[in-house]
Amino acid sequence: MAQCAPGGTCLALRETTDGGRSWSPRPLPTALVAAADRQVGNLVADCCEAGLNVRFADPWDGWIFGGLVVPSSYGGSVKPILWSTHDGGLTWREQPLPGLSTEGSIFDLEAAADRVYFMAQETTGGAVVEASPVSRDDWRAALNLGTPAGGAQPSGTIVLHGSTGWLVEGNDRGTAGSARLDGSGQWEEWAPPCASVGNSFAVPAVSTSSDLVAVCVMGGFAYPLSKAAPPGAALGSSWLYFSDNGGQTFAAGPELGPRQDVFGDVLASPAPGVILMSRSYFGTGDVNEQDLRASFDGGHHWTVVYAGQLLYLGFTSPAQGVGIVQLSRSTTGLIMTFDGGHHWVPVRF
Repeated sequence: MAQCAPGGTCLALRETTDGGRSWSPRPLPTALVAAADRQVGNLVADCCEAGLNVRFADPWDGWIFGGLVVPSSYGGSVKPILWSTHDGGLTWREQPLPGLSTEGSIFDLEAAADRVYFMAQETTGGAVVEASPVSRDDWRAALNLGTPAGGAQPSGTIVLHGSTGWLVEGNDRGTAGSARLDGSGQWEEWAPPCASVGNSFAVPAVSTSSDLVAVCVMGGFAYPLSKAAPPGAALGSSWLYFSDNGGQTFAAGPELGPRQDVFGDVLASPAPGVILMSRSYFGTGDVNEQDLRASFDGGHHWTVVYAGQLLYLGFTSPAQGVGIVQLSRSTTGLIMTFDGGHHWVPVRF
């Protein structure tokens, strides 16, 4: 977002060509800007999981996706949004979304190995993964998933590494759908990291095509403590789970914390044994505190590297990473690391 009319904010896009040290404006489609800048009341702004994200596969091919609030007499709803560019952002084209629900945001979009995938809700109530070549808009359904039985609004995440990948879809009641992308470009059945200890919704972080890490809550939603839980584990406690075979199996690592603490809503692993994750906990005076923690020895020792709420965390290399942070109720910001997560600095636009 950028400053515009007095007291307001408007949608804007910035580009960096020097690793985030300087930023320059890039054009956005007029129709998208007009829709995003539409003034709506607090009821509408707070109603739904709205927001936009940007992904680029290379300097030429990129996408803007997510959802925008559509005002209505009863408050508002979210409309899924997908735009693409194939000339480095000089021009953008809105993508038709036949078969998708007209309400709700596109869950995720990721690109690797000349293919791009997005996940969203269908009109039938389930979820679908669609795929296209990176260099052109030719979307085809690649996978269909179920939906959670009740609970919070569903969400989904796609994690890619080269020609392999993993995805999970679900909500606070657990994982409703999961799949693994094999080297031939086909999605196949996959048991997610926490299936055996409560099926909690866990998005794995990937450092290589073999090395994955996830956070599992013992018992998940309303499950008893599993016999597969680590020795000494308590119901509701959070543990690291690791895979060194591309997610075929997962083994328990160190315990993270007790039931009342929430770990790993945002999770990244830029190199094997290096883990960065969000933590939400009750601090002094029962005030909810949030921070970003880092471990450089497989989760045995942790250091707080940023104090505040993380909305997104990603690495473009083992050394360079970006985070989107919540600065206030209505303001977000960008932080970056250039030393593998040890230190983070705010980005000034």
